[in-house]
Amino acid sequence: MMMNEPRQFVSLRGTLTLSAPLARYTTWRCGGCADRLYVPADRDDLATFLSQLAPDEPVTALGLGSNLLVRDGGVRGTVVIMHNPGAVLAVADGLVYAEAAVACPKVARFAALHGCAGAEFLAGIPGAIGGALAMNAGCYGGETWRNVVRVEVVGRDGRFEVRTPADYRIGYRSVRRADGRAADGIFTAAWLRFPAGDVIAARARIRELLALRIATQPLDVPNAGSVFRNPEGDHAARLIETCGLKNFAIGAARVSEKHANFIVNPRRMAKAADIEAIIAHVRETVRTKTGIDLEPEVRVIGEKMEFGKVAVLMGGPSAEREISFLSGNAVLKALLEKGVDAHAFDPAERDVWTLKHERFDRVFIALHGRFGEDGTVQGALETLKIPYTGSGVMGSALAMDKWRTKLVWQAAGIPTPRYQVVSAATDWMRVVAELGLPLIVKPVREGSTIGLTKVGTVDHGELPLAYGEAVKHDDLVLVEEFVTGMELTVGILAGRALPLIRIEAPQGNYDYHAKYFSDETKYFCPCGLPDAVEREIQAASVAAFDIVGCTGWGRLDLILRADGSYSFLEVNTSPGMTGHSLVPMAARQAGISFPDLCVAILRDAHVG
Repeated sequence: MMMNEPRQFVSLRGTLTLSAPLARYTTWRCGGCADRLYVPADRDDLATFLSQLAPDEPVTALGLGSNLLVRDGGVRGTVVIMHNPGAVLAVADGLVYAEAAVACPKVARFAALHGCAGAEFLAGIPGAIGGALAMNAGCYGGETWRNVVRVEVVGRDGRFEVRTPADYRIGYRSVRRADGRAADGIFTAAWLRFPAGDVIAARARIRELLALRIATQPLDVPNAGSVFRNPEGDHAARLIETCGLKNFAIGAARVSEKHANFIVNPRRMAKAADIEAIIAHVRETVRTKTGIDLEPEVRVIGEKMEFGKVAVLMGGPSAEREISFLSGNAVLKALLEKGVDAHAFDPAERDVWTLKHERFDRVFIALHGRFGEDGTVQGALETLKIPYTGSGVMGSALAMDKWRTKLVWQAAGIPTPRYQVVSAATDWMRVVAELGLPLIVKPVREGSTIGLTKVGTVDHGELPLAYGEAVKHDDLVLVEEFVTGMELTVGILAGRALPLIRIEAPQGNYDYHAKYFSDETKYFCPCGLPDAVEREIQAASVAAFDIVGCTGWGRLDLILRADGSYSFLEVNTSPGMTGHSLVPMAARQAGISFPDLCVAILRDAHVG
């Protein structure tokens, strides 16, 4: 039985919770949810619970949650919490009997009070006896299994079995069955033998070890204990510190300044992905600089988020920086609402290469204009091999260049307004004679109508003035005939056209202000065209999008003349995602919410 199948349990005395957050059960204080969480009342209740689970239900046992990283996507199946302050701890036949749910420091103090020596090291293990048995935990020269006489385990059928060390292959922080298989069953108790000792001396040793822990380890902030096993003849902390990695941070997690083999979550805001990325970076750096491959002793369980760690690129160095922040923050909010591990990233403030350094898995490009839409950032992400949204390098670069886009469209027979590429030396009256009035003057490689001017007369040098405004933004300037008709825009998502939007701007001038800030601009979706005409334009739009080499999502602008003919103006490969934006508006008409639209775009992220 899996989580989507209801099940009635009987005779349980513990606590059963569905979709339970696991952060509170781990010492790192991060991680996703368990499909099902059970806190048994005692060992017998645990057996009753396990016996009622289907054989194929995954089960994970947690003690105090140290030496453990739960991924942000959570844990499928059932998690059983094996920590109980009331668990049995006793002395019998000269052995210390400890149920698995007893904390290790409690066993150390109990053994000392009962005249045992050699158990003091357990005071330094921040876990329960069950976890210590599972990984052969140790510190300060001691190891758990050196003291084990026998253990008790419970199987998935709810039956208990007593085993001895001969049934296991014990290694450094490793416990497997004698034949090499992974240890099966859940440890429920252990019988431990310690030599006779002095009570006062044992208690003094415990205080000494605890003082040493406090002095050398970052116990005041969430951590999971030592992250890496010590290589033979050396210490992981020394190697990490030698490599200059103390205080190295990703997100809200960092390598401890106090002890380099600890990763801490000081503000309790770190994602498991941040910690896992630090582990990978530390391991890679130490291996590169010293030739030693540090082996993690932290157990990593659960699933990564569906998309992993996602960077939403916003801001950037272009003239459209302000609008990009509006788009990017809207996308970021939507992705977070959908449970995506998304983070804001401004490439104008941070080097894009840190995306690799900080182990981002995908990038949502919410940049507009140059650097964001012209193939530049796409090329960088290709080099980093990080999947990104929208068109690739060629499609982005070509679509950003309005002149070359027109050349491709003309070659493919796709209608576009007549135009000329001009310079300061252009004979403006000759342009007027060929293209007529009004005219549109705009930079070849800008978006959002930046630098665009509509010229209706030439009586007072309007064309040279318009050219002067456009050339501020690009040394290539385009003069295009003004096409009178209905202004339409077509969103493209995953190879299909969304419903058309009809635009009515004040005075018919859909400029930068009208596009992003004016409340007078009117949008109509449905657009009001006959279905057959809309379908024809949608099909032509997909063809115009594809021929330029664009993929994923985007938007095309066009004019529909009174005679039924139309001309495509340009293609936008990273359209706005603001409150005034058109692709989200069309998506809503198609029944796609804004968060779902953002997820759909992200799902198509690619390299190559």
